[in-house]
Amino acid sequence: MSNEWHDKAPGEPRLPRDEEERTASAREESGLSLAFYERLQAASVDEKLELAREAASHPGFDEEDAFEVGSRVEQALEEAGRYPELEPLLDAWKERAPAVYASEPAVRTWRVELALRLPGRDVKEALVSLARHTGDADLVSRLAEWCLFRGRLDEARAGLLEAWPRVREDESLAEWTRVDYVTRAVLTCMDAGLREEPHLSLPRLNERLAVFGSAVPHWVGRGLALRTGREPWARKTSQEVLDHPPDTFFDEQRVLVMAFEPQLRMRQGWPWGRTQLLFPELFHLLPGPFGHHGRVTRAMHLLLPVLSDLEHWVRGMAEERALHPHVHAATALALRPWGEFLHHQGLVSAEELAEWWEQAWQLLSTLPEQFATAGDPRLAQELHQFIRGGWPHG
Repeated sequence: MSNEWHDKAPGEPRLPRDEEERTASAREESGLSLAFYERLQAASVDEKLELAREAASHPGFDEEDAFEVGSRVEQALEEAGRYPELEPLLDAWKERAPAVYASEPAVRTWRVELALRLPGRDVKEALVSLARHTGDADLVSRLAEWCLFRGRLDEARAGLLEAWPRVREDESLAEWTRVDYVTRAVLTCMDAGLREEPHLSLPRLNERLAVFGSAVPHWVGRGLALRTGREPWARKTSQEVLDHPPDTFFDEQRVLVMAFEPQLRMRQGWPWGRTQLLFPELFHLLPGPFGHHGRVTRAMHLLLPVLSDLEHWVRGMAEERALHPHVHAATALALRPWGEFLHHQGLVSAEELAEWWEQAWQLLSTLPEQFATAGDPRLAQELHQFIRGGWPHG
């Protein structure tokens, strides 16, 4: 919702007064005046909407204004429970200031969010338009994740594929960002393919993934077998898991999570698309062989989040949660089923799981409120329901 990557850095040092006056004068010539923003700040919701419509007719109305005005009106509408009224405002901007409407990325972002929240809107067209005009890996990923959480695979796939050529060529991206993007896109293509062809073969999947070339992860074949349940996890004893050296343990951990995904669909009713949102967030929470300062004596020390790490994730990751709320929600909703899966595999005892979950549940109970600004009102409601039903003795 916040579109931080387009923010105007309000924390910058103030200019000397004479310089500030010259800047304000130039701003009035090229955009909306400071007086306009003062009026907008003090206005009621209805007045904000009227001012925002009038702003688009100002000859200096530009992309910066569109972001600033739209952000303030969007927030006011959200707080008033009137979010759908953002749509006719954007329609008015499209008519009155088409060049600004077409060039400000936040406008396309709001269009996708409106399409996801309001019935009967074309989510695919909105997301593809955003991907085509921005090629922004983080922005497209975040909105694709929203689609995936709701099982809207066609829309997510179309957006991710549309942006891929620019993501692939963007030299400013950190390599891990590109890897995460490819992983999300590959899993989305796999999920969409499996929904269309339940018996999808590896050769057919590889045809679908040809667009990614050598960027396709090496584990795709194994992932297809495990994520569909065609191949179960090769059961190991707790000691065998403990004996894995670090360089092979992380492969084993990925295999376990992929084998867990069918359980989320069958036992929890998760749609295709939502289960893959555990990648990579759940792996960030799992301690692995380096957790507990390397003193690992039980399988649960490798496979259940360390409670102090979980506490930090709940209380200290608000910024990341705002950028990827649906990934964080899926991870939180999966934690108890993950523990139960490990118990069914004989890796965690019933007593260990009950002791861990009671403390984990108390930490997670403060989480739902953090999703109030996610842009998806249903998300906080679902987290509340999960927390209310998640007490270990309930």
